[in-house]
Amino acid sequence: MADPTGSGFVQDSAYAGNFGAYRAWLKRLLDHDPAMFELPKDATIVDVGCGYGDLLQLLRERGYTNACGVEPDDACRAAALEAKLHVTAGTLSKNGLPDAFVDALVVNQVFHHVEDYGAALDDLARTLKPGGLLCFLEPLNTLLRSGMDFLTFGTPLRKIASPVEARYRVMKLEMDTGLYPKWLREQKTFHRELDARFERIWLKRSWFFQFGKYRKK
Repeated sequence: MADPTGSGFVQDSAYAGNFGAYRAWLKRLLDHDPAMFELPKDATIVDVGCGYGDLLQLLRERGYTNACGVEPDDACRAAALEAKLHVTAGTLSKNGLPDAFVDALVVNQVFHHVEDYGAALDDLARTLKPGGLLCFLEPLNTLLRSGMDFLTFGTPLRKIASPVEARYRVMKLEMDTGLYPKWLREQKTFHRELDARFERIWLKRSWFFQFGKYRKK
């Protein structure tokens, strides 16, 4: 279902449960450490679309003292709050944060949930202090990812492999609405919108993902 705030974020009522089953496998595949972004330990950091708060937990374990999250899903947000994490309701395009409030924003696989990348980037830029940082992790359109998508959606493999079934359930709505295929098609559009608002510090690519660190212009 579409997000009732009109932000363009699409997620169904079963997302939290499906993602809960998928996230352990995804964590092994992604295997990243927030230290890669080289953020000061006392920086005000917000994880936008923080889910269950896994990255916030990791930041806390790494000694970051001022990290919080924004999450639209009630079940994910409740689990994060139960873990004593500071998480508020909001979406990528309507995060609800004050202007010029944040030193660094982290967006972990959320841009491909929205229709309008420019609107999302505008709201993120609004909340950043001058020279603030945007750090993101998103799917990258590669041959290996295309192969993984084919196995997930074009074969019966999911019926015998539980990680594939979990991925199928998490991503089915994004496929049905066209948001995930749109993201893979429009990588250049996203980066054009990104470059209009942010200055690249670095952009790294792996077999399945892209990692970026950018500074607000």
